[in-house]
Order: sequence, then C-alpha cells, then structure tokens
Amino acid sequence: MSDPVTRFHLTYADRPVGRLALLTMDNGEDHKKPNVFGPAAFESLSDALDELEAAEDVAGLLLTGKPFIFAVGADLKAFSQLDFALQAGKLGHDAFARLQALPFPSVAAINGACMGGGLEIALHCDARTLSTGAQVLAFPEVFLNIVPGWGGTQLAPRIVGVKDAIETIVTNPLNNNQTMRPKEAFERGYADRFFDSATFLDDSVAFLEGLISGEETIDRSGLDVMEGFEEARNNALGMIEGKTAGATPAPHKALELIEFAARGGDLAEGRVKEQEALTELVSGRHAQASVYSFNLTQQRVKKQPGKPDVPARRIRRAAIVGAGLMGAQLGSLHLQRLEVPLVMKDIDEGVLERCREHIEGELDKRVAKGRMKPGKAGFLKSLVTYTTSYDDVAGADWVMEAVLERMDLKQAIFADLEAVLDEQAVIATNTSSLSVTEMATKLAHPERVVGFHFFNPVAVLPLVEVIRPEKVSDEALSTAFEVAKQLKKSAVLCTDAPAFIVNRLLTRFLGGSIAALRQGNSFQEVDDAIRRLGLPMGPFVLLGLVGLQVALHTAETLEDAFGERFAIDPAFRGIADSGRPGIYDWEAGGEVYPDIAAAVEVEEGATPLSADEIRAMAVEAVADEARRMLDDGVVADARDIDTAMLLGAGWPFFNGGICMYLDQTGVSERLFGRPFVTDKDHGRG
Repeated sequence: MSDPVTRFHLTYADRPVGRLALLTMDNGEDHKKPNVFGPAAFESLSDALDELEAAEDVAGLLLTGKPFIFAVGADLKAFSQLDFALQAGKLGHDAFARLQALPFPSVAAINGACMGGGLEIALHCDARTLSTGAQVLAFPEVFLNIVPGWGGTQLAPRIVGVKDAIETIVTNPLNNNQTMRPKEAFERGYADRFFDSATFLDDSVAFLEGLISGEETIDRSGLDVMEGFEEARNNALGMIEGKTAGATPAPHKALELIEFAARGGDLAEGRVKEQEALTELVSGRHAQASVYSFNLTQQRVKKQPGKPDVPARRIRRAAIVGAGLMGAQLGSLHLQRLEVPLVMKDIDEGVLERCREHIEGELDKRVAKGRMKPGKAGFLKSLVTYTTSYDDVAGADWVMEAVLERMDLKQAIFADLEAVLDEQAVIATNTSSLSVTEMATKLAHPERVVGFHFFNPVAVLPLVEVIRPEKVSDEALSTAFEVAKQLKKSAVLCTDAPAFIVNRLLTRFLGGSIAALRQGNSFQEVDDAIRRLGLPMGPFVLLGLVGLQVALHTAETLEDAFGERFAIDPAFRGIADSGRPGIYDWEAGGEVYPDIAAAVEVEEGATPLSADEIRAMAVEAVADEARRMLDDGVVADARDIDTAMLLGAGWPFFNGGICMYLDQTGVSERLFGRPFVTDKDHGRG
C-alpha cells in the first residue's frame, strides 16, 4: 500500500465581507497518519495557489487541516531520499512565498498538531488562530540535525522575537525534543487569537472576516525583536555543548540564521541562506543518521519486532518483589500505567514504608502539577498492598522480581512465587546481567519466566530489554511485549546472553577507556575525548551514575562468560572497591578522588594517546563486540542494537546508533569488510 499523500483542497463560501477561500490540508487518513509535505503535496499546493492567484473575487483565505491535525512538516520517508531533500528547501520556499504574497488577508487556523513545516506554512499567513485542542506545536528540525528550511528561522524572530525563536527552534529540540502546548505557543506569540476547540472554525472565520472588514487588526509594533538575545543565545550555546559536545553543526547553523533575521536581514537573502544551510546539512551524515534514528525509535520499535503472534495474558493483578530503590520505581510505573491492583512485596517493613512514600509521593506530584485528579490519585493509592507475605501475591498475572543481583536469591524467590501463583502467571526478572535461563532451571514451569530489564531512572529512560530464555513460552514473551507497551516503554528483544545488549556494549566501551588510562591519559582527558562523539557524558562520569559496584558485577559476569575479551583490569577492580560514590568528587569541584587516581598504574614506557586515538580505541572495541553479538544471534538485526543504544544508553540521534555510526564513518568496512546496516534495512520501517 502506498503512503497517503497530503492534498490541498480548495473550497469557497460567500459571506457578507466577500468570497472566502478555505484551503484544507488532508491526506485522507485519520489523525494517526498526520499531514506531511512531500513532492506531491507541494504539487497540490502549487495547483491551489495557481487558482487563488488567478481569482479576482476572493476576499480572504483560511488555511487549516483535517480533524486534530494541522500539519507536522516534511515527509521523512521522502526526506531520506537525498534527491528530494536537496530540492526540498527551494520547493518549500517558492510555494510558501507565493502564499505569503497573496493580495488578500490570510489566516492559518491551527486546529491540531502543528510542527516543523506545518508551523512554517502557518507563519507565512498574515495571522494565525490557535485551537485549545491543538495539542502540540514545535520546530523539531534541530533534533533531526537540520534547520527549519522553509522560512522558520527567518519569520519566527520577526513574529515572536529572537528570544522565543531561539528557545523554540534551538533549545527545545536539544532538550529531548521538547514541544509547546497551545497555551504556551499563544503566549509566545505564535498565534494572534486563542479560541476554544468547540467553536474554533467559526471563530477563525469570524476573525478572518474582521481582518477583511477592518474590525480586527494585528498590532506587533510593541515587539522588541532583539530583546533577550544575549541571554537566549548563551543558554543555547551552553545546551549545544552540554547535549552534543559540538559534534553536529545544525544547532549552530540555526542560531546564525535566527540572528541574521533578528538583526533585520533581508528576507529574500535569508531564504537563500536557509536553503544553502539545508542543502549542506541534509547531505551530511548527521541528518541522514537522525532520520534513521527517528524511524527506529518512532516507527520500527513500536511495531515490536520479535513479538510472538499469540495472545498475551491479560493483567488483572500485578506484583513487584523487592521494594528497594528500583522496585519502588517499578511499582510506581506499573500502578500509574496498568491501573490494576498491585502488590509490593519485601522482607523489610522499613523498606516497604519508604516504597509507599515514593509511590504515593509520585502520585501527589502529579496532582500538584494538575496532571491527575485528587480522586484518581486516591483510587490508585487504594490499589496497592504492601506486604512481607507471599500469600498476598497469589492471584497475580504478572510478577516482577527486582532484588539484588544474586542467582541463589533470585532462584529462591522464584520458587516461593511458584508456590502461590497459577501455572500461567508470568514471572519477569529485572536482572541486568545474570542468566534468565539458569534462574528458571529449578521451576516446574520455566516457560513462564522472561527477562524484563529496565534502565535507571525508570520513569525517564524508555528502553526495556526483553530477554528470551531457552524455555520461555510464546505467551509469556508476548505478555512481556504487551506489558512494555502498556507501560509506554520501547521493547527490544534479545537472547539470554550475558549482560544482554546495552550493558555488554558499554562494558566493552569502558574497557577501551580504561586502557587509555594505562597509557598515561587522565580520567578527564578520556571523558572529554569520548564526549566529543556527542555523548551526554563520558564513561567515567557514567560510572558514577551506574554505581561502581554495579558496573563491576556486570564486568565479572562478562569476564566469566567470555574470558580474556572482558578481562577485568586490576585498576578497575581497585576503583570499584574504593567505596567511593564515583570517580569524581563533585563537592571538591569535580576532581578525581586521590585514592581512585592512585589505583591506576601507567604502563612503563607508555605514551599518552591523542583524543582521536582514545575515541578509536573505545569505538573499535564496541564495533568488535557488536559484530560478535550479531554473528552469535544475540539480536536479530543491527537495528535492534542501534535502538537499544539510542533509548538505553543515550547514544546521540545524529550518530544513528552505534552500528550506523560505524557504517557512516567507515569503521565497519575497515574492520569487517561489510556494513552493519544494509541499504535494505536502512530504508525499511
């Protein structure tokens, strides 16, 4: 089936002020497939503009979208084709400039989701109305490592001021692609009128009629375009460094274009500058990798590759065994997403009380922020049983184990659970590295056990590794995928191999980083060199977040399984056994703890590595491990590795996941003579 094409449908209505034209963007699908702009859409818009330019009796134009959707920008499938991407800038500018030049008032009636090119076409109208039900507005282009290329960087500063333009075009995309709710967009100046959704179209038509008759006016004379520029630019520059380490050019390009417009640059010249920037960026690896990343994390993973085609068990009652820090987070998530009776089981009453405080505190926060009604929060609190008895777990359909990483302890808990659960109840373990298959060997029904590995903090990181042990049933595996979906997490399937996907690759990455210490490089030098890949933090800062002992335990599991390749450096063992909370003493300005620095012995005659050599050592170690994982069938597809690294390890979108990065930079071809991701896989959803 071919993808739906957005068409511009033109109709007319005779009103007391004259003949009005209504231009509706509609791809013929429901709101699940939003309006996007590809070559056919621009052709349709051109035809509509031909008719409007030739009309002699049109008094005004109202541009709007289909129900719940205005338009969400470029068709990314078309954009991934370089030919279209390179001509897209001129196509959009030419069409939108014609819209802007129409000889009668035009109003964009933003009735639904409005992003990227959708917001840009709206800015080309004389005025904008905004519905309270529009849900989301944004410029996501910098997140995809391009720039708004259809006038956004040139018109936004002129309409809302440079401060708000920088925040919405540069800062928001870098801040996890943050979007605007309708009220915020209106307050920033992206709309001139804010109407209730129930009467939105009628109110928008009346507003257009008022502009035609002169009863309504738009006054932007009080706008100081340059107000707040220095602060907004400095904040953006700080975020660019913090989020990308300067590893991608798009944010800086966007800043330059916005400043050009804000300082009064010629609009026609600004359009050319946008086109030049877009042409430069889309042909670079960062933009193509970003589109690949977007397709993986927003489309492919939602189809849940690897999920068995059998019904999942319905979850009417859930339980979490282990109510410590991780268990409490898991309990809060399960309660808020599943909304079924929940049992929190632990051996310690004090731990259970702290767990209660966490779960109820999270609900109270949602109420305080207006995201949940007090009655709903009270109802959810009443669904939770805090207990030290396994008897209360009886009747649960889904049980998650979240205790210490000890095989004997987990096996004992599984045995206790099997004594009270029915035969079809699914038992999931949140282990980060232990064998799920071994964990289930002493059960009468090992087919009920599945790995379900979350990443910390649970509420923030979207990845769940679904681990398939040897004897797991299709129903249990399908249930795990379905629970992940209900929890609003992205599930990636892997076999029951030591440390699974993310922790296995990060441990190998860390090994390459520690090897650089042996060469005489400092912890800070290694962290800074690795950060220049665009990562949010270096490996030694990450160690502090993960926990030194947790990382050591994972490393020990991998050393036991694979030997020399994961041999633990004595320096790492000394660091982990130091009792320190991390590598750096942040209270002392981020200096390395002296005893941790002393744990590293530089090899005799060693020479410190350059930043490029440090990066190469770490990256090639990960490349070797990723190839082994694919060859051994740990994952079915390189795209699974990339999805896991993007969602679980913070690997930057503009690097496309580790496998795509290795392909684009030539590492995979040099080391293995073939790419990780085939052209066929790259183009597939």
